[in-house]
Amino acid sequence: MRLKLLVVGGALQGGEVLYLAEKAGWETLLCDRKKDPPALNLAGSFFQADWLTLSLKEIERLCSNFDLIIPALEDKAVLNSLYKAKALNIIPPVAHDFEAYEISSSKLRSKKLFQELNIDCAASWRPGAFGDFMVKPDDLSGSRGVRHFFCSKEVEEVFPDERSRKGLVVEEFLDGPSYSLEVTAKDGVSLCFEVTQLCFDNFYDCRMVIAPSSLSENLEQDFKAAAHKLAKALKLTGIMDLEIIVARCRLRLLEIDARFPSQTPIVVYFSSSDNLVERLASCYLDYPLPPAPSLRSRKVVLEHVLVRPGLVESMGEHIMTNFGPLTRHYNFMGAREALVAGNIKTGKFAATLIKMED
Repeated sequence: MRLKLLVVGGALQGGEVLYLAEKAGWETLLCDRKKDPPALNLAGSFFQADWLTLSLKEIERLCSNFDLIIPALEDKAVLNSLYKAKALNIIPPVAHDFEAYEISSSKLRSKKLFQELNIDCAASWRPGAFGDFMVKPDDLSGSRGVRHFFCSKEVEEVFPDERSRKGLVVEEFLDGPSYSLEVTAKDGVSLCFEVTQLCFDNFYDCRMVIAPSSLSENLEQDFKAAAHKLAKALKLTGIMDLEIIVARCRLRLLEIDARFPSQTPIVVYFSSSDNLVERLASCYLDYPLPPAPSLRSRKVVLEHVLVRPGLVESMGEHIMTNFGPLTRHYNFMGAREALVAGNIKTGKFAATLIKMED
């Protein structure tokens, strides 16, 4: 079934959606306010527009030929505009759970939900507490704004009172391997996919994703049980990813994001053949899914590298936004497939390398 997909947002999330939509054989249009977003070359066609300047009639006209819309951004004003158009029934289904996203986009609200559901998570900081601590903005995703403090005194020097800590999550630093899990659901009835392992750079930005992961079978079952519990509590219809860390042999939930993620879906696709864009579409449309994939997982490593003359450095995903639109390459730098930004001829570029066993 060849769907017509409109993707709103052309950064790395949009690139992930468009990459997997192309694998599904769909027709795609990308809408972004920038003239050259990272995902530009991964779309079948491109419409440059600031979504917030479009009237409802213009939005209705733009969306009229599409089967599905996937927002691939975290701009709340744009998401609110899509929600309004959806409520007026003037656009196709929007593959985004607005209510679940409201909770997951706040680390404070998410943590409150974890505690209500008795799901293990990092302990909140208290003055005088022993150990290392992490300070994270409540409403930013990924590694943005994350700071590491080595003792309570350092935290108190920078954030001396409750007012200075407003809008921040301050909690214990957990040291151990990190893992991600994607979940799709319809009315809270969820389906879990392959667990992937995450590796980070010195700025807590993910630089590598590996599948299959090293997570033990028992902890994987606990991870998936927590995912099902959260999806049910959120009455999720759509997609969500969860990130955990295993510290002192215990699974500790770090965060959830009820939006289409980047990096991990490509790894899940090549490792298990599950296309999460197709799975997401099936939550909103009568979309016939392909046969269930084999239980055997292929070994896949996705890695972001920064290349300069005489130097190749593994770095976090943020480097992929610094060199212009991504282009597809095959059999590149030892990888089966790669997404490259920058000028290969000058030897200065960034690449997402997708390596896999036969």
